[in-house]
Amino acid sequence: MSSSPGGGKGLDPDDLSTKQAKVLMAYEAVTPNEISVAENDILIIYRLPGMDPEFVMAEKGGNRGKVPISYLEVL
Repeated sequence: MSSSPGGGKGLDPDDLSTKQAKVLMAYEAVTPNEISVAENDILIIYRLPGMDPEFVMAEKGGNRGKVPISYLEVL
């Protein structure tokens, strides 16, 4: 059984299109290229070629950075 909160259902690792996602659980950035997000935030997400499949790029209020896909529900 996975310990991931949301599992990132609905986003194929090869899908590079832009989507919206809801944050299921707050995430505090660990590295400078990540962003912190709060539960229920709505983000614009996308993948970059060659990106770690466990993360997506996310944009929120003019800030951009990586967020673990497991914390998100793709809308």
